[in-house]
Amino acid sequence: MILEADVNLEGLYQPNMTQTPIMAHPPEVYSDNTLQEWLDTVLTSKKGVKLDFKSINAVGPSLDVLVNKSSQIRRPVWINADILKGPNVFLDITVNASRFLDLVQRKYPNVTISPGWMTLYVPGLFNRTYTWKMIWKMYNLVKNLPQRITFPVRAVLIKPAWHYFNWLLKQSDRYSLTLWQGNTDPLTVKDLLYVRDNSRPEEIYYDIYEPILSQFKEAALKPNRRRFFYVGGNLLQYFHPKDSDGLLVHWHIASNKSELLRLLTERMGMLVLEIGAKNINGTLIPMVYLSTEASDLSLEHCLYLIYNCRNSWGVFLRIKTAEALPPVLRLLSVLWSRNRLLNPIWINMDISFGRFNTLGYMPGKEFLATINTFFPFVTIAPSWPKEALDGGYTSPLIEDMLSLCNGLWQEVSFQLQSAALAETWKDAVKLLEESPMYTLTLEHNHAQGSFNDGYRGLMSVRTHTEERVYYNLPSDYRQAFMTNIRKTL
Repeated sequence: MILEADVNLEGLYQPNMTQTPIMAHPPEVYSDNTLQEWLDTVLTSKKGVKLDFKSINAVGPSLDVLVNKSSQIRRPVWINADILKGPNVFLDITVNASRFLDLVQRKYPNVTISPGWMTLYVPGLFNRTYTWKMIWKMYNLVKNLPQRITFPVRAVLIKPAWHYFNWLLKQSDRYSLTLWQGNTDPLTVKDLLYVRDNSRPEEIYYDIYEPILSQFKEAALKPNRRRFFYVGGNLLQYFHPKDSDGLLVHWHIASNKSELLRLLTERMGMLVLEIGAKNINGTLIPMVYLSTEASDLSLEHCLYLIYNCRNSWGVFLRIKTAEALPPVLRLLSVLWSRNRLLNPIWINMDISFGRFNTLGYMPGKEFLATINTFFPFVTIAPSWPKEALDGGYTSPLIEDMLSLCNGLWQEVSFQLQSAALAETWKDAVKLLEESPMYTLTLEHNHAQGSFNDGYRGLMSVRTHTEERVYYNLPSDYRQAFMTNIRKTL
């Protein structure tokens, strides 16, 4: 447990102002309790300390008090200040960011820093949420700091901005969020469950009022409850494979409707769907192409089946034509607005860009722009045209794909054909070095050759790293690969 208190300077901005830190919430500038006295009391307990600053003037003198008490503290200390403007705030009355962070580094760096956004929420009115610009600006302020950092986030505003906070948490293992609730914020248990279901327990702290906090704890611990998964989230967070090994996430393809229904009932994993579009009464309808059936299945109906399935499924949408992409994304947007998307969704296309510019493929910039325009809350899964892979995944191909994806906040999983990796796998694994949001998916199937044709590429990457790599393999190739892995142990 942590004891939290506001710190101000005695007589701040008054003629009799002193440099004595006191326990007072603005606009109060006088108190019968100094920071020194408060600390003396707290240090007799086993509780942590959190100091909240509304004025930069109080920070330096307060840190001096901590320095003088440092030999007695021996517990977590959090230092909090709102250093950036956040949602629905127009006047800038934040604590000076650079001075605040500099004072902490110089005077008392052995703390957890809690840098926040000043926010406003008015129930019943239209309230904006956190923006990418706000998240990016905060990240650039703190990215070079050595301390643990917990970002205080107004809980009632987090769900519609979760995709940005998902990105922020991935940038460092030292980052966490502290969800807090305003006195009149209409926070729901579902809001809190959504965050919990899309993060690791150690990444989130809760500063929430009763009875919501107790109701949330009870709901979170219920066995077999339905999880509220963010569709653009990490597969490991969804499937929880042993040792976070992507090899244990199985991939499946259904050749007909009967097989699809059987898979959904009996298995779990990533379901690969070939997607096109059919013109029905002047409207392009996204369709699932099943290889052994002449009649196709609408993507909407397929997603309905997946939504109502008790087993855990992710959905890999392999878009076959450029004209099919917008209607697919529009459908996802509609289902999202109805809370009918609770599974991971990946969007894949072979795309053309830079030195893998290839006639007949969708331009890479258009691919990304279309996703970000219609429905950006997905994992982006780009692949190179097969015509560009005669020499494997060479440095120019890797460099240009990284250039294309630079600046994305989404999860990105680059699709690699294992047979083409044999000689160039060292260039391909450099993709992982560019961002913690990047993963690799190694694909090898019967149409691409025998198991041995892809084995060298598969094993080379596996030997290099077991982290952030998935394997899209048919069951017999997967079994053969796992057998070979066991032989090397």
